[in-house]
Amino acid sequence: MEAASARKDYDTAIALGWVALAEPETRLAALRGLVHATLGAGRLEEAAHYAARLVQGGKIALDVILEGVVALSRGELHQAAGCFTHALEMDGTHPLAAVGLFQALSGSREALAAALDRLVPALSWNAETNDTCLAALRGLVAGGAVPAVVYTCAGRIEGIAAAPGVRAELIWNGLTVDQATLVPDQRDPGLCLFTFTVPTDLAGNAQVQVTVNGMPVPGMPLPAAMTRPPRLLARFTRISASATPGFAPQGDAEWSVLAWDAAHPARPVALDLVDRDGQMRRLVFRPEEEGARPAEPQTVSVGQGVRPLFPATGEPAYWQGGALPGEDAVRPRAPVSGLRRPVDIIVPVYGDAAVTRACLAALRDSMAGVQVGPSVEVILIADAPADAAVTALVDEVATEGWATVLRNPGNLGFVRTVNRGMALHPDRDVVLLNADAMVHGDWLARLAAAAYRDAAIGTVTPLSNDATILSYPDPEGTQLAEVSVPFLDGLAAMALSGKVADVPTGVGFCFYIRRDCLDDVGYFDAETFGRGYGEENDFCWRARARGWRNVAALDILVGHVGGSSFGGEKADRIAAALALLDQRHPDYQAAVHAFIAANPLLPARRALDVAWARTLGPQTCLLLCPVLGGGTDRFVDGQVASLMAQGIGVVVLRPEGWGDEAGEMPRVRLEIAGAPRLQSLVYEGLAALPDLLRNLQTLGVGRMVVHHVKGVPAMLLAMLAGRWPYDVHIHDYVWYCPRINLVDGSDRYCGEPAVAVCEACVRDNGHFLRSGDLAGNLPVATWRRSMAALLAGAQRVICPTQDTARRLAAQFPGSGIRLAVQPHPDREIPAVEPTPARPSMVRVAVVGAIGDAKGHGVLLACARDARARALPLEFLLVGYSRDNTPLLETGRVRVTGVYAADEAVDLVRAYQAHLGFLPSVWPETWSYTLTEMLAAGLAVAAFDLGAQAERLRMHGRGMLLPLGMTAPRINDALLELARRQGIVPSADAVPASA
Repeated sequence: MEAASARKDYDTAIALGWVALAEPETRLAALRGLVHATLGAGRLEEAAHYAARLVQGGKIALDVILEGVVALSRGELHQAAGCFTHALEMDGTHPLAAVGLFQALSGSREALAAALDRLVPALSWNAETNDTCLAALRGLVAGGAVPAVVYTCAGRIEGIAAAPGVRAELIWNGLTVDQATLVPDQRDPGLCLFTFTVPTDLAGNAQVQVTVNGMPVPGMPLPAAMTRPPRLLARFTRISASATPGFAPQGDAEWSVLAWDAAHPARPVALDLVDRDGQMRRLVFRPEEEGARPAEPQTVSVGQGVRPLFPATGEPAYWQGGALPGEDAVRPRAPVSGLRRPVDIIVPVYGDAAVTRACLAALRDSMAGVQVGPSVEVILIADAPADAAVTALVDEVATEGWATVLRNPGNLGFVRTVNRGMALHPDRDVVLLNADAMVHGDWLARLAAAAYRDAAIGTVTPLSNDATILSYPDPEGTQLAEVSVPFLDGLAAMALSGKVADVPTGVGFCFYIRRDCLDDVGYFDAETFGRGYGEENDFCWRARARGWRNVAALDILVGHVGGSSFGGEKADRIAAALALLDQRHPDYQAAVHAFIAANPLLPARRALDVAWARTLGPQTCLLLCPVLGGGTDRFVDGQVASLMAQGIGVVVLRPEGWGDEAGEMPRVRLEIAGAPRLQSLVYEGLAALPDLLRNLQTLGVGRMVVHHVKGVPAMLLAMLAGRWPYDVHIHDYVWYCPRINLVDGSDRYCGEPAVAVCEACVRDNGHFLRSGDLAGNLPVATWRRSMAALLAGAQRVICPTQDTARRLAAQFPGSGIRLAVQPHPDREIPAVEPTPARPSMVRVAVVGAIGDAKGHGVLLACARDARARALPLEFLLVGYSRDNTPLLETGRVRVTGVYAADEAVDLVRAYQAHLGFLPSVWPETWSYTLTEMLAAGLAVAAFDLGAQAERLRMHGRGMLLPLGMTAPRINDALLELARRQGIVPSADAVPASA
C-alpha cells in the first residue's frame, strides 16, 4: 500500500512538475517535490537526477541536505558526506546536516576525526531540542571518536564521557569554577553523565571551558551566550474554528505557533504539546542561518485539553494575551461538593540557607500528620542557587525523600520557577510557598477548606505577620522574630474558624490556587514580571475579571520573613511592579487603596486581639483617658504600672477622632497594658459601641477609672458609667469648664464667674471638648449637669490638691460628690543647691510644653523686657513652646526641645539654671514641671494661684507673684529672688525699683 501511495505521488509530481518547470518562480519547489516523490517511491536514480538539478540553481542549505539524503540512500557515503559538509558550510548549525554527516562518516574513524571540528559544535547546538543530534553525540563518545562531549540545556552544561574514571572541570579565566560528579548512564553502561550549572555571575557573561582529565572537550570554549539563562516565550494565533476560553489553546482549531528565547534569540527552542493522555508532540523552532532570521511559525491542529510546555525548563508556555480576544465570558463554575483535589505545595529555593532551612523544617513538621502522595506532594524546585549552603540543603532534602526535588537547568527566576511547578500535574490544585514562609499545624487543611467554601473562589491567602494588606498583629507588618507563629496561628484557628473575606488581591508568600481557576486564567506572566513581585497581583486581577473571588483565610496565620528572596532589591522591585500593574490594570491600585481605607478586616484583627488579650488573664480595670500629653498622661502611665505590679490587668480606653456636630464619625481605641502589639482594638462609629462593650465584658473588666472625658460622647460615657463601679481622677477643670483650663479669650484665668458669663465665653471663644471643634453651641449649664451626674455616681472623686477640691466643691454644691484629696506620687525635694556667687547672667529655667495657658505670653513679655532693659537675665526653656521663633528672636531664651519625663531634672542641672519660673496663668491641679524644678534644687517663682501656690507654700521654696503682674515687675522679682539665694550678677545691674 505504501509503495502504491508513493507511486501515485510520483506520478502526480511528474505530471505537475514538468509543467511547473516552465515557470522560474516555481521551478525549485517543483524539483523538491520530484526529489521527495521519487525518493519515497524508491526510484533513487531519478531522485539523484532531480537533486543534482535542484542544487545547481539554488544556494539553500536544505536543498543540499536533500541531495545528501539521496546520496546516503544510494550508499554513496563519500558523496553524501560532501553534501552535508557543504550544507554545514552554508548553515553551520543545521541539525539535519549534522546528523547526516555523522551517519555518512560513522564507518570511517579517520574521516570522522577530520570532521569533528565542524560536526561536534553543530550536534551540540541542537542537542537540547533534537533527540537525534543528542543520540549522535552519544555515538561519537561511545565509538571512541571523542573522550567527551558537552551541550547546553537552558543554560546548564550537560556532558557525556566515555568512562567513570574521568575528571570533569568547569574552567573560567584559567580557574576551576566547579568539578562535576560523574554518574553512570542508565541507558548505556559504557557512558557517564555529568552536569555543570554555571555560576549566576558568569552565566551569559563569560566564556567558559569544560575539561575532561585536563584536556578541553571538543567545541571549547563555549560562547558566553550559550550559558545565558533562558527566557522562553510562545505565541499562539488562532487560524480557524473556535477555542474554549482559557490559558491553553483548547478546542479543535488550527493554530499558528511560534516559540523563541528572548534571552538568546539564536538558540533553537522546543515546545511540547501534551494532551490529556500524556501523548506528546514536539515542535522545534530554529532560527535560520544561525539567528540571522527568526524561526518561522508552525501551523498545528490542537485538540481539547492540550498543554504547551517547554521541555528544557519544564515551564508552561505562557500565552501572552491570557484569555483570547473577545472570549471574556466566565467559565461555568462546578458545584462546590466533590471538587476537592490533590494539592502540590511548590517551594522555589534560591538563597538564604538559614531561612530556607527553617521554612522547610516547619513545612516538614506540618506534613507529619498529612497523607503525602496522592493527596499532597511537596515539590521543592532549586533555581540554580549560587550559595553552596543552599545547594547542600537541597541535596539533603533529596536524600531524605520527604519532598520531590527538581533542579532548574539555570536560574529561571521566581516566576518561571513557580510556573514550572504549576505545570507539573494538571489535575492538582497548587500552593505556592515562599522559602521564607513558616507554616504550622493543619494549615493546609484549613487553606484547602477555605478554597472550596464557594464555587467561585479561585485563590486563597492566609494572614501573616508580614503580608501587606493581610498583616497581623501590626497592619503595617511585624518582624517574624518578634512573634510566635504557632501562637498566632492557634489564635486564628480558634477565634476565626472557617472565616474568609474577599480581598482585591492575594499575596504570594503562601498562595493557594484552585486548578479550575488556573486553567481558566492562565499561568503567571513571567515575561512581564521577570524575577518576581507583581505576578500574583496580575493573576488575581485577571481572575477577578473572569468572575473568580480572591479571599483571605482568616483562620490561618503563616509566618513570613518578608522580602528575604530579594533583599535590598525589594523596594525597587515593588516600584517597578506597581508601574507595570498600572499599565495593565489602571484600576488596580485605586481598588487596593479603597480596600485599605475601608479596612474590612478590622473585625477579624480585633477578634484576634481579644483572643490574644484573654490569654494574658483578666483585664479587670478599665482606664478612660484620651491621649492628652503632659502631666495627665504621665499620671496615667504611672497608675498603669502600679496596677500591673499588683497583678491587676489594665485596659486603657482612648477616645480619638471623635466628631463634631458636622457629623464626623467617632472612634475609640483600646490599649491592653503590657501588650503593645495589639493594635486593632479600634471601634469606628456609634454602631461599633455594642461590640466595644461586648469585648470589654469578654476581657473581664470589673471596674473603671475615669481620668478625662474630652472627646467622649455622652452615649458612650453613659453606657460605661452604668455598667461598672468607677472612680474619677481630676487633672483639670473639664468637668465644669468646656475650655478645660479656666482660661478665657484673653488667655488669662477667668476667675470662675457665673454660668451666664461662661456661656458667653464659650459662645465667643469656642470650647475644646471635641477634637478639632472650636465652635460654640454647647450650653455650659447642660454640660455641668451631665458632669455633675457623672461625678456624683463615682465611688470617689480624687483631687491631687486641696485647692482643686475646693474649686470643685464650689461648683457642684449639694450634688453628693464624694471628694477625696490624694496627692500625686512625688519626688524627693532636696535643699536649694549653692550656685556660683557672681554669674554673668541669672539663668531662669522654665520647664514643659508652654502654650497660652502655660504662660507663653508671659514668658515672651519677660524675655523682651530683659532685652529692652539690658537686664542680666536669660531664660532656659527645657522643653518647647507653641511658637519658639519669637522667643528665640529676643536673644534671651534658649530652647532645649522635647525631653523624656526622666530627663528634665538632669537638663536643668546640665544647663546650670539658677532659678525656676512657672509662668502658668491657670490654677494648676498639680504641675509635674514644678516638681522637676524643685527636684533640681531650684527656688521657683510662680503666680499665687492653684496647686502651684499651694505646693510652693507647703515646701517653703520660692516666691509667689500676684496674677496679672507686668513683665518688668516679674523680671525685677526674679532678680530679687536671685539675690535672696545669694546669686548676684557680676555687673550688679539690678534696678533700684526691685
